[in-house]
Amino acid sequence: MQIELDANTKKWMQTKGKPVSVKTISVNACCAPPIQELMTHLGKPKDVHNYNEFQIDNLSVYVEKSLSHNEKMTLKLTGIGIFKMISAKLG
Repeated sequence: MQIELDANTKKWMQTKGKPVSVKTISVNACCAPPIQELMTHLGKPKDVHNYNEFQIDNLSVYVEKSLSHNEKMTLKLTGIGIFKMISAKLG
């Protein structure tokens, strides 16, 4: 898996001093097909056996094993002020 981070995202992760975890969540609705989205979490996952760890410039990114390893993932810092977070996108 290829993981891309821009300079702002790297800098923010370095200031936090924690890895980022990425996993999939499924959203089911009564009248629509299920949707799978990526969810990020600042910190190491509780069960690291279900994740692959990737090192990018001394930063750890844990990606759920169920995600395809042949795809490209982009992590980007979003939000403002204290409401900043990292979003993940495949492709």
